[in-house]
Amino acid sequence: MQGPSAAAAGKVTIAAAGQAAASKAIELRVTGVRVLPSIGNRTASAGREFVIVETAWKNLVPKKAVNRKKAADRTAGAGSLGFGGGATAQDKAAASADTTLEDVKFEARPLPNLLWLIVDGRVAEPIDVQATRGLPGHVGPDGLSIPGFEQVVSGGLAFETQAGAKSLALLFLDSVNGHLLVPISGPVPALATGLGGSARANEIVELAATGATWADAKDPGRRRLVVTLRGISRKEALVDLPFADFGFLLTDQGCVFSPDRDAAGLTRPLAPRGRFTPFVPSEGQLAFSVPADTRAAALLFRPRQGAAIDLPVLGEVKPKWSAPEATITDGDVLRVLRLPGTAVPPGLPPPAAGAEQVALDLVVENLRTGAGIELQAAQQFRLVGPGDARIVPSRASTQAPCRLDGRNVVPAGGSRRFTLVYDVPPGAPLQLEYRGFNVKSELIKVR
Repeated sequence: MQGPSAAAAGKVTIAAAGQAAASKAIELRVTGVRVLPSIGNRTASAGREFVIVETAWKNLVPKKAVNRKKAADRTAGAGSLGFGGGATAQDKAAASADTTLEDVKFEARPLPNLLWLIVDGRVAEPIDVQATRGLPGHVGPDGLSIPGFEQVVSGGLAFETQAGAKSLALLFLDSVNGHLLVPISGPVPALATGLGGSARANEIVELAATGATWADAKDPGRRRLVVTLRGISRKEALVDLPFADFGFLLTDQGCVFSPDRDAAGLTRPLAPRGRFTPFVPSEGQLAFSVPADTRAAALLFRPRQGAAIDLPVLGEVKPKWSAPEATITDGDVLRVLRLPGTAVPPGLPPPAAGAEQVALDLVVENLRTGAGIELQAAQQFRLVGPGDARIVPSRASTQAPCRLDGRNVVPAGGSRRFTLVYDVPPGAPLQLEYRGFNVKSELIKVR
């Protein structure tokens, strides 16, 4: 039987069918695989199943020579007050007598960040920690520890994935000792360093949109756009992308929306966080609730670290709007445009008794490229009515088709259009008061 071949640090060793793969520190072997619909009180989601992979891990780290006397010497061997005088033969003999070969523990933690089930060469599924704990004789799942040289730790690991997968493989990431890929069934996943084609990349990740589908949304006048993303880490390690905080969908009308959290029906949600492995691309989905008349959209990823990524996902996005009636420049931070008109979008809740409803169509441009800017509508965009009364946006603003949502962020270096609705005295003259970062208070006429 042919033994496993070792990999240099930073490379991937691919095991032959039915064989183990070895790095400089560890040997990983798959000893069995089975499929279950449930584990304990855990039941797989519709169309999915649990794959239980039985594994054997052998510690290959050689024993290390340790001088116990020196290790216990609090002066680190410099206990003499004399100068010069190298070690004598007697000193060397004593040192040799005090030296023993001792085991070096191998540890991998957190294991869910290092070990992935590659499904059909396109999805990297993480360890299901809760399901794994329900397996008798499981490994980890939080961490793996093997005390000494050539000692073996065996046990099962559970992964939840799509039912009926045609190929399975384990990917173990270790940028110090070498990465391992152990095929389990079906074709061996093709290793890659990038996606090519229409993909977009920064220093840490490369992303491509592979699909966009429509679904019904809970709110009237809106639809849910589900965007499928394919991604691969450009580092020799797992990368986490906080899409909930730094991912935005820009529509053809200039509206901006954050991903829906806990969106139902997604096989691999990427919000609040998407995780991508190196060497093998993986897919997942983001869902956005957008106006029903949306015709085009682009994904904007604006991380704190790494360059921005703008990725077309549906048609070509070139937002346009009428020339503004008024513009406010807030130093080098923001520019506020008030577009013409005060008409209220149809379908919104009526105003309070005795009040009139007006709406402002606004565009805010973020003049800074390094960070998003979070807006506070109730403090920054108030109407001034009769007697200098300050009127804040009404709750109807949260139901406007193009609205502030989520964290109300204007993406770094981008713009955001939104509608604010107010309940005002009928026929009263009105001004918009803007309060900003460099502007204490600036008034512009509304009517």
